[in-house]
Amino acid sequence: MSNPAFTWWRAPGVLSRLLADAVRGQFSSDHPGLDVPVPPWPDSFDFVDDLGADSLDRLALATAVSVHLQINRSGLDDALLARRRLGDWRDVAAQALTLYSDSFHVRSSGSQGAPRWHAHRLDVLVAEVEAVLALLPPGRGRIVSLVPAHHIYGFLFTILLPALLGCSVWEARAASPVSVAGRLMPGDVIVAHPHWWRLLAESGVPLPPAVGLTATAPCPPAVAQALRGAGLAELIEIYGASETAGIGWRSAGTGPFQLLPAWQPGEGGQLVAADGRRVDLPDHLAWQENGRFEVLGRKDGQVQVGGVNVDLAEVRRTILAVAGVRDVALRLAASGRLKAFIASDAPPADLRPALQAAVSATLPPPARPASWTFGPALPLTPAGKPSDWQEGA
Repeated sequence: MSNPAFTWWRAPGVLSRLLADAVRGQFSSDHPGLDVPVPPWPDSFDFVDDLGADSLDRLALATAVSVHLQINRSGLDDALLARRRLGDWRDVAAQALTLYSDSFHVRSSGSQGAPRWHAHRLDVLVAEVEAVLALLPPGRGRIVSLVPAHHIYGFLFTILLPALLGCSVWEARAASPVSVAGRLMPGDVIVAHPHWWRLLAESGVPLPPAVGLTATAPCPPAVAQALRGAGLAELIEIYGASETAGIGWRSAGTGPFQLLPAWQPGEGGQLVAADGRRVDLPDHLAWQENGRFEVLGRKDGQVQVGGVNVDLAEVRRTILAVAGVRDVALRLAASGRLKAFIASDAPPADLRPALQAAVSATLPPPARPASWTFGPALPLTPAGKPSDWQEGA
């Protein structure tokens, strides 16, 4: 095929970035208490010596990578188990993609049940990227990546988009938002999640006329307004899910979303794809004319923390298992992190270490409350309904 997106893996460093993120994502999921280094990783990165993966870990890592890229279709998936360095896995994956590259698979977070793999046709994903590309102003520069490349938005906008543009990618997750801002150039396209954008907006640093793409959760209007006031040329918000990829877009913080060309509204809260597929959505939508819609909220009560779906029921179960905890309330704090109110008669000084140890041992960082408040009973309004609370011990 002549479209450059179909040979995206040939660009220098691109396949290594994707594989490193896929390996890190699987390993972090299997070992939630470990601090796994953020890519980029050198091609010499050894999964045993540098990551600490044992034989069972390597089996899980090879399986995840094989499914993401459908390496099993080429019969080369066993070659991953025979190797333990990132560069060697890159070579195996490149050989497999030369034979089969018509799809990409992503795993959902499990917000609507158990995590599942979802197949996406590459030509459909390319069409979405081309539709978003038409929204961007001319004079584009680098892609600045603040998201994992193996997630659907990372694959769309830090893998396929630069393949279409023929531009470089700066992997910037190891830098702070202020540091990234100081190195941005006019025309850069920054791909990040709303929590990162909020931190950048709060820093107050001036920005060049670059373009931002944001996804995974709503971007607050005040954040979008502050970023444009600081000099950002545009911030485009993409709405979608792992199951669907992108569904609609809007100028961040302003009005309803506009459906992307590949979708049409269906019955019963479903969407209909151009190929006839019908998909359920995790959110309630309110439809307007001409394919415009508003997002009313999730159907399952999940929340987004730093671009990651967090199951509040799982967090609640973990906290309630700690001795001395009678009840717990969870909410998003102004910081964008979770906060917890613990109903207990135990002294906070005794209970806090046990709570922090429990969540650190079993939950990924986004799901761990960043602040703890203690009292004999959960806060209620005068009418007896659950109430918000001031953070503090």
